[in-house]
Order: sequence, then C-alpha cells, then structure tokens
Amino acid sequence: MAGRADFSHMQDALSLRVRGWTPFFVLVDAIAVAGAYFVAFVCSQLLKPDMSIMAFAPPSKDGVLLALGIIGLLFHMLLRERDGQYMFQIISGHKLRVCAGQVLFMVLTLFVYLGLWRNYDVSRKMLLLFITMMGPALWLGKLLFMKFLRALGARLQPRLRILAVCDEASETATRQWFANKAMLGIHLCDVLAVENDARHESFLEHQLEQALNQGRPNLLIWRLPTDAARTEKIRLIAESHGTHLAVDLEPIVGEMGTVQLTEYLPMKLVSLHKHPLVSPAHRFLKRVLDISISLPVVVLVLPFLCVGVWILHRIYSPGPLFFKQSRSGADGQMFKIFKFRTMTVNHGRESVQARANDSRIFTGGGLMRKLSIDEMPQFLNVLLGDMSVVGPRPHMAEHDVLFAMECSQYALRHTVKPGVTGLAQVRGHRGPVDDASEIKHRVTSDIEYCQNWSFYLDLAIIARTFLHVFSFHAKSC
Repeated sequence: MAGRADFSHMQDALSLRVRGWTPFFVLVDAIAVAGAYFVAFVCSQLLKPDMSIMAFAPPSKDGVLLALGIIGLLFHMLLRERDGQYMFQIISGHKLRVCAGQVLFMVLTLFVYLGLWRNYDVSRKMLLLFITMMGPALWLGKLLFMKFLRALGARLQPRLRILAVCDEASETATRQWFANKAMLGIHLCDVLAVENDARHESFLEHQLEQALNQGRPNLLIWRLPTDAARTEKIRLIAESHGTHLAVDLEPIVGEMGTVQLTEYLPMKLVSLHKHPLVSPAHRFLKRVLDISISLPVVVLVLPFLCVGVWILHRIYSPGPLFFKQSRSGADGQMFKIFKFRTMTVNHGRESVQARANDSRIFTGGGLMRKLSIDEMPQFLNVLLGDMSVVGPRPHMAEHDVLFAMECSQYALRHTVKPGVTGLAQVRGHRGPVDDASEIKHRVTSDIEYCQNWSFYLDLAIIARTFLHVFSFHAKSC
C-alpha cells in the first residue's frame, strides 16, 4: 500500500477546497471559448463585402473549431491540474499566464486537426478571428467569475474555517496568503502567533484550546516544529473540538521547495527533491522528443552544414571538420562531444573557455558561434543517446571540479543527460563563466529544470532557444 501527499500547497482540506473549484472555472472557460467563437462568427459576417447574404448562425462545417477549442482547453486543464497548478496560479494572480497556456493548447489542437485531416472546408477567416478572440475571452471570463465570487464572499457555504499556529516571524506571511481566499469560501478565523519564549507545552496547549473554542475552526494548520509525540497530542486536542489537523513541514525541513511524503509500509519517506525523469514513462517521452528532433536535423540539415563549414575551413583554416572533446554527461559519465571547429588547429589551449575577440577563432568562426551553428553536430550526440535536446550544458571534467568548489549543489545537475540547450541558456546564461555568481545562476536554473521537468517545459525551452539564437544579443557559448 502506498499513499502520496504533496505538501507544496498545504494539501488535505485546504487543497481540496481550492482545487475543488477547478470544474467551475473550466466551465467558465468553456463558456468564454463559446463566446469567442460566436463573436468571431459575428465579426466574420460583418467583414463580408456583401452584407445582404449574412448568415444568422455559424455553419456546421465551422462548428469543429468550437469543439476542438473545448478539447484543447480540457487537455490543458488535465495537464496542469495533475499537480494542482491550474487553480493555484489563478488565485496567485497569474491569470494571463494561465490564459496564454490555454490558448497555446487550443491553437495546437486546431492545427494538428487541420494538418492531419486536411479539413479545407473550415473558413480561414473564421479560424483567424476565433484564435484572436480566445485570449481576451478567457481572461475576461476568469475576471468576471472571480468578481462574482468576491461579491458572494461570506455567503459561500459551507465555509472552510481555518486556525493557523505559527511563530511571530511567519504571522504576516500567513495572513497575506489567506487574504484573497475568501472568494473560495476559505475563512481565516485567526493566527495564533507564538512568542519565542512562550513555547512551553502547557502554555501553548492552553492558548490552542482557547483559540479552538473561540473560532470553532474545522481545520488547524500547525506551522511550528514538531515531532511524533507532539503531533499526536495536537491531533487529539484538535479532534476533541471537531477540527482536522494539517502540519506544515517547512519549519521542519526548511525552504527545500516541494516536499513529497510517500508511504510504503513500514516506511514514511519525506523526499526533499523531485526527480521526474526517474519515471520510465517520462524518460521514454523525452527520448521520443529527442529522436523526433535530432533525426531530421542529422539527416536533412547537418549534411548541408557540413559542406558549407568544410568550404569555410578550406578558405580560412584548413583542418578537421569536427572538434571533439571529452565532456561529463549523466551520472558523471564521460563522452565525446561533437562540434564544428571554429578555432585554428593546434593552438594548445583546448581547456581555456572562448571569449569575445578570442585570437584562436578564425574568420567566420565567430559568426558560426553567434548563430550556434558550431553546436549543430551535437544532434549526433543526441541521436547516439549521450545527450538530450534540452538539459544542462555539458562541461569539461576540470571545469566540473572548479564549479563544484563554488556551488555545493553542482552535482545535482548530473542527474539528467546534458542538453544542446537548457533553461539556463534561454535565461541568458551563456558563454564563458566569469565569476561565482554566474556559476550559481546557471546551476540554480539547471537544478530547477531537473526537478521540474515536463514535456511542456522542454517545448517551451526549444521555442525560446530559436528566439535567442536569431536575436543576435545572446553571448556565444
């Protein structure tokens, strides 16, 4: 028997109350998409050159757009609600981000359908107008529904009444977190802030008894350090007042991000790290993406690039086409990385990082590095399985040692395959490492990627990489 609880958002009654609003918000989203569809239809009629032949209802052939829009909306909800992010992003003020993700899923659904089934009967004007109306309609729908919920306020029954117990330093943050939750039927009865010198068991129990009697909450959130015996005593006190107990693990484990509790008889394991790519299904999905991108590049693009770079070498710097070097990969395993050579041969400083105006770079090599053309042979490494399209950038072994001395978490980035591009690179951390802060920024981004991997994140990083490459503003790496 195994049970799993994610404490990143205070699960149990509180999480269920917040996430329980998901179907209602999705229904509002569906109504908004339907509204966008009919507004798009009206606009398409008004844009007709001959107003005398206007229709009063959308033709059935265009109805597939509305159906596909709803399907894309449901796909987005299922993906985001799996980890609870849909509702928590909305109540955290990220409505625009949620709307952008929904529009992306709906547009992808529409174009996948049009590409596979080649339904050319759909009005192109209607399609364009529908896509244009989606975002504003979704944002407006959420805004109006949240205003409606705020107007209901305390009339939402039954309310989830909460008593929080924390130290004085956490009181303000606790009150702020619950400040905008009344619209979801969540009422903060009180925050019992315990002074540093007032944590004697008997005194604290007396305060807790008084607070439970006065507020009559149905959920007690305990945000103080605790142990098994103390937790059991608090649970018994809470239950005697008909109150459920939820324990916040942050005072115990610190700021470790998402904490996961998994129960395997006879063990209860608290994991301080996430590692999505341990899952065989996730690794298979990532490998499918790697092959689907690297195989066309190696077969269709790389041969032409090889010819062009070979000609450039013959003119400016005769020598080998490829530059091969040992780099550290997943689990610290070494492999040979392939790059197009952009430096003169036998300069004897292979371990020195390239910099702007480096004398070793021959004419034309700088442009290759600026456009990341020199990185293209790494898709051979991806196809061979040494690298992935997205992941932390691979470094030389001697650089790994130096960087690990500056950042104790450096080794965590080796839990996944290195990538041709990565989260750190699309955030602008490319090129030579100049100081310790640059190392920490890169490692922080790499670890964030390793612990928060998703198929959607890989696609987003790949899209942002194209923008960076052709912006001509990023440092060459």
